[in-house]
Amino acid sequence: MNDLRNGLYGTALVLAAATLGGCTSSTAITGEPGVNMGDSYQKVLEVVSRNNTVTKQVDGQGFRAEGYSTMFKDCRTKYFLFQDGDGLQRVTYEPAPHLSVSQNCRQP
Repeated sequence: MNDLRNGLYGTALVLAAATLGGCTSSTAITGEPGVNMGDSYQKVLEVVSRNNTVTKQVDGQGFRAEGYSTMFKDCRTKYFLFQDGDGLQRVTYEPAPHLSVSQNCRQP
């Protein structure tokens, strides 16, 4: 009985480690086509501004954009945060109920 229990615990630990590893690797995905973690501020701004409205910028540190999110399949407010010479470090998304797909995700 102890061997069975130890086997189950071992399997659970392996599954937990695999799940955590999957989460770690998914944090490197930005969810924005053409944008990768570590990309420069200028490159990310250039790519994002093609299909989104950039609503606020803090030069070299971050910016906020509004537009369609292929990851969420709706309009979102997107935050792109940078750290010194390390490039893009974080991307977050928030719902944007004031935007609509029928308006190409631009404010009316």
